[in-house]
Amino acid sequence: MRRRDFIRIGSLIAGTAAQQTAYATGATAKTPYSAAGSIDFLHDGLSLSPQEYANLLMKLADEGRIKPDYYSNGGIVEELENKFARLLGKEAALFMPTGTLANHIAVRHLANNNRRVLVQEQSHLYNDTGDGSQTLSALNLVPLGENAVEFTLGQVENILKKTKTGRVETRIGAISIESPVRRQQDRMFDYSNMKTISGYAKNNGIKTHLDGARIFVQAVHTQISPAQYGEQFDTVYTSLWKCFNAASGAILAGSKAFTENLFHERRMFGGSLPAAWPFAAVALHFADGFTDEYAKAWAKAETFFSLLKKEERFEAIPFEKGSHIVRLNVRDTDRKRFAQNLAKKNIQLPEPDATGFLLKVNPSINRGTPENLANAFMEALRG
Repeated sequence: MRRRDFIRIGSLIAGTAAQQTAYATGATAKTPYSAAGSIDFLHDGLSLSPQEYANLLMKLADEGRIKPDYYSNGGIVEELENKFARLLGKEAALFMPTGTLANHIAVRHLANNNRRVLVQEQSHLYNDTGDGSQTLSALNLVPLGENAVEFTLGQVENILKKTKTGRVETRIGAISIESPVRRQQDRMFDYSNMKTISGYAKNNGIKTHLDGARIFVQAVHTQISPAQYGEQFDTVYTSLWKCFNAASGAILAGSKAFTENLFHERRMFGGSLPAAWPFAAVALHFADGFTDEYAKAWAKAETFFSLLKKEERFEAIPFEKGSHIVRLNVRDTDRKRFAQNLAKKNIQLPEPDATGFLLKVNPSINRGTPENLANAFMEALRG
């Protein structure tokens, strides 16, 4: 089979599937987010299937929009870096294969010879990287705000005082703030508190880093742009797969002085992929559309949750300082069977807990209408 015939047939199949899904769910949007697939309450973005991902790459390649990189430098990777530098309010940016590496290199580089780094006790950097910062870069992560979304300026001042007055004087090299906080149901670190802490850090010669893996979600809820968040920090990281549907990847943004020659450090950690264009092309494709699509999705979700109030067995509970996760309690029903009934309608839920589900709102909800979605949830109770 000739390649153009393969592409033509594949496109017909994908287009037919998209039409069928749109008809079944009431979706009419013609954005990149209206591709075939389920409505799910599991992910930050669309979680493209292998077929959807491959079809999109072929489409972008046929349109001449993919310029290959060389070991993650140049080509469409450079286009991606320039795009996200602007979106995050920074002079420059560097592609990283993972968020774990982006956070690590950021605090390592910022701290320099001052090895203590202040972090949230609930942060990804402190809990989910296997002590990588300590083992690989000899950093001393100092956790603040036990089991909390935020820490306070008072806590920072207390640690700073201890480091200065110890029998061996030490210095704080960097402060890292994660927001939204994954281990706290993606709740958000207050912006005014961020500004207070980052301003204090600047006045005391301490560098700051924002773990903003989901900062584009937060920006919709707070009406504060990612660039405004980025302005408060020396560096900021955001994920390319969580919201922008890449199979992997991250962006680390900062000043030109910070990013210049940082690719050597990336390579030292084994992070210079020989070809990063399959990640960069997809993320760049969705870069400009996510904020609007997520805003539409959240508005639909609010309508959807209000419609569920008609059924007393449903109780939707938003989190204080919450972002896109909402607790949906489902009473007097077999919750696993309820989820299975929805799965038959191409609506995916996470595993239930003792009272219900933690639902994550994302642009896949734009594939349907709030009314159709609420009806499906009502019917699933009876199935």
